[in-house]
Amino acid sequence: MKSSFRAYSYIILFSLSLLTCGKNLSGDGSFQTPFEESGGLETPRYEETMAYFHRLNEASPQAKMIRFGMSPEGRDLNLFIISSDRAFSPKAALASGKPVVLIQCCIHPGESEGKDAAMMLARDLLIGGKYPELLERIIITIIPIFNVDGHERFGPYNRINQNGPKEMGWRVTATRLNLNRDFIKADAPEMRAWLALFNQWKPHLFIDCHTTDGADFQYVLTYNIDTHEEFGGTVSAWAKNALLPALKKECESKKLIIGPYAALMDELHPEKGLKGGVWRPMLSNPYATLRNRAGLLIETHSLKPYAQRVQATYDFILAALSEVARHPQGLLQAVAAEDERSAQLGRKFDPTQKFPLRFQLKTDRGDSMIYRGYRFDRKVGRISGSEYLEYSKENRDIPSVFFNDVETEVAIAPPLGYLIPQQWTTVIDVLQAQGIRLQRLREDVSCVFQGYRFSEVQFRPNSYEGRQTVNFKTEITKEKRSFPAGTVYASLGCSESKLIMNMLEPQAPDALVGWGFFNTIFENREYFEDYVMEPLAERMAAEDSLLLQEFESRLAADTSFAHSPAGRLQFFYDRSPYRDAEKNLYPIFRVTEPIGTGLLDEQQF
Repeated sequence: MKSSFRAYSYIILFSLSLLTCGKNLSGDGSFQTPFEESGGLETPRYEETMAYFHRLNEASPQAKMIRFGMSPEGRDLNLFIISSDRAFSPKAALASGKPVVLIQCCIHPGESEGKDAAMMLARDLLIGGKYPELLERIIITIIPIFNVDGHERFGPYNRINQNGPKEMGWRVTATRLNLNRDFIKADAPEMRAWLALFNQWKPHLFIDCHTTDGADFQYVLTYNIDTHEEFGGTVSAWAKNALLPALKKECESKKLIIGPYAALMDELHPEKGLKGGVWRPMLSNPYATLRNRAGLLIETHSLKPYAQRVQATYDFILAALSEVARHPQGLLQAVAAEDERSAQLGRKFDPTQKFPLRFQLKTDRGDSMIYRGYRFDRKVGRISGSEYLEYSKENRDIPSVFFNDVETEVAIAPPLGYLIPQQWTTVIDVLQAQGIRLQRLREDVSCVFQGYRFSEVQFRPNSYEGRQTVNFKTEITKEKRSFPAGTVYASLGCSESKLIMNMLEPQAPDALVGWGFFNTIFENREYFEDYVMEPLAERMAAEDSLLLQEFESRLAADTSFAHSPAGRLQFFYDRSPYRDAEKNLYPIFRVTEPIGTGLLDEQQF
């Protein structure tokens, strides 16, 4: 009975959604999208999607399709450019003085609303002659399908929590990587191609289209864009003070129910509030903010009918573009100011200057809001034996609080740059992929540098995104180190300064060391036999009373240590002359004093 009621409810909602999006479902007769031809029930395959954009390309001199990469399975990664003055290259776009907007679709191919909305929007701009002010004032670029291989793992059973379309793509790539966890570590070939595109075009506004599930509620669409000046500076201030008020006003006029994309503090008690905060830059929209660009996330709700979700995506993108078109200088100036602010970081070393790496959500105060939810019952499953929620479609508007203020949890003084031993090629490769300018030492350098040593190292027990991630405690050190000619130098004092620190400072939430790029530094590379180590440990304890006292204190305080014969011997090995001095030592060192411009090979590589 419950499933019949839900199916009937979806039919009613779908019928209503067709009424709300009729203006687009009709479309231009010769340029109806496959989504429109299906009555809002289907999304097209890769070949059909690209064929449609190629048709638009051929029909309009204001459009151009370019290839920016190839997937592991051999499919083209395409970018569709819309420009009234035919600014079809990054150089021409920059010369135009117009904001560049990048709309990304199908990073998770089962979440295909962005693709279908973008097809209709491109058609309406180029063929239908709608919204001429957008063409006049903005350059619009579209990635129709980012995860092209995952898109073609096509079927009706790829999204268990989702109401349509009839068939859709798969969440991850052909090598089972989630691209929306890959923006910093850049493991996927698709992401390497995307980064090259981003570094060339540097779009001022990046819109990433998704579908969410989780709790059921009235919101057709939820959104996220960083509004914390502590993180995004002038770009986040623009999002908070200019973009979001305009989006909310426009959606209210269209009676489109939207809300912040945020987790409930307690799913059973929405009145306790929702939590936002600063997100990790491994994700698309905070990554854009880290690059001094506005990153807007769209999340339509998976249980709303597909046609309604596509129309909501269309309307929301249109509202964002319209605000940028009305006030283009606001976005341009915010981006330019944040680029300049980032370029000042690391120009001079100031130990009193603090750059925030981690943020903590404050829950002592928040903004009042009405949570637009549904009434629900709590049920106990006969199969699982645990409690779950059964939602009705009876509206429940609940006074609540949105907790979004943050405070700095970890901050560091920006160095002048970082020295990276040339043997760490995988790290150098990913820095290059990110578009970071690297140089090499022409001569040997010997000096006291700041570095890090790690303790309490714990590996994540299960693989995450194909990597064994690691947690640790850090201790900053000063050590006399020698670096030979050929050592790589990543200098701050550039627009990528925030990105560099987030990749190379160990305490950053998506530091490369935390992602497992340096796991061998945590491993024992030499071993002892107990019949050798036992007598040595006894002599060390007899000759050093303070060492013996430290050992006995550890025995008393740490039960697992006390019951580990190997651990007890390791205690003494780590304090012996035979210890591995490079174990748990971060091989990248911070430069806080000029090392001489004459030592640096200025040729980029």
